[in-house]
Formats: sequence, C-alpha cells, structure tokens
Amino acid sequence: MFKERLLEKLKLSQNGNNPDEKTVQAMTKIQNHKRLSSQEFLKVYDTIWKEGPKTVYQHPDNWRRNVDNY
Repeated sequence: MFKERLLEKLKLSQNGNNPDEKTVQAMTKIQNHKRLSSQEFLKVYDTIWKEGPKTVYQHPDNWRRNVDNY
C-alpha cells in the first residue's frame, strides 16, 4: 500500500516533458524491491517532503521554570 502511494506521488512530481533521471531510477528500484543509494533516497525524500505548520509558543522558556521547581 505504501509503495503504491509513494510511486504515485513520485509520478505526479515529474514534469511531463522532462522527467528527472535520478527520480526515474529510484522509482524503478522501488518497484523492483531494491535498495536505494543514499543520493537516490535523498532525492525521493526531497521530492515528497512537505513543510508543516510553524509552532509558536507563548512562553518558550516555561519548561525551564517547571524543571527548576522539582
């Protein structure tokens, strides 16, 4: 299930006329259940990474005050 979702995401990330060769090689290896090289893994990771929401704390140093009380 995860493999199919990952391959679909990688397919959608490819440009129609000019697909990235490293991503295509990684997709082929994933389909064939082979290990990715470090560079291929990082390329796949960069392709599927989405930045999440920023977290803003009202009092970021509160944890220090709580630890000091114990």
